[in-house]
Amino acid sequence: MSERDKKGVLDRIMSEADDSAHPFLQKIQDNLRTIVLVVGTIIFIAAAYSINSFWQERKVSQANSRLEAIMTKDDPRERVAGLEDFLNSAPERLKGAMLLEIARSSMNLQEYERAAASFSELARLDRDMRPVAILGRAKAFELMGEHYRALSELKDNSEQIPQEFRIQYYTLLAFNAERARDYSAAMEAYQSLKNLARGEDTGFIEFKINQLQQKISN
Repeated sequence: MSERDKKGVLDRIMSEADDSAHPFLQKIQDNLRTIVLVVGTIIFIAAAYSINSFWQERKVSQANSRLEAIMTKDDPRERVAGLEDFLNSAPERLKGAMLLEIARSSMNLQEYERAAASFSELARLDRDMRPVAILGRAKAFELMGEHYRALSELKDNSEQIPQEFRIQYYTLLAFNAERARDYSAAMEAYQSLKNLARGEDTGFIEFKINQLQQKISN
């Protein structure tokens, strides 16, 4: 999966799970214009991500039929249950896409513990998808109201987040650090977002920095 596709997956997870969690997220994204739109549906991503190579090994027929049957279910709870039931016996190259769909659907179902667990397994299983998994796990913690856990996840894995995902990273970090009352970390994250703005309007970010400076002073 390309970096563009991975960012699209992450953007879909972030936006579908909760439109109100970040009152500032949309403004930052609109100004910076570096987050790409979602590329295709999750079944297309799953196919691009793993099924093509699986076909080449001539083992795809039965597994692909089962996966297709699961993915066409309209009820997301049935889809998640089917994927989890199939996961242990599924070919290794399909598991990453399956975990990603379990996590995404669980976020939309507000089953955030399940989503966090799926993201953790995805990070362990697939090195390339680790940045998406780390950010998705932090987002799941945030939506549970576990801002300290989200902040810890982000701080502990900072070095594993490449430059292409830094805007999403600092956005999550700023929000959760502020909610966890780690105002210094929040202010540093906003400053990093400002540095990444590259000439775009940073008025809102500057407002947040000034606000946090006052909180630290007090």
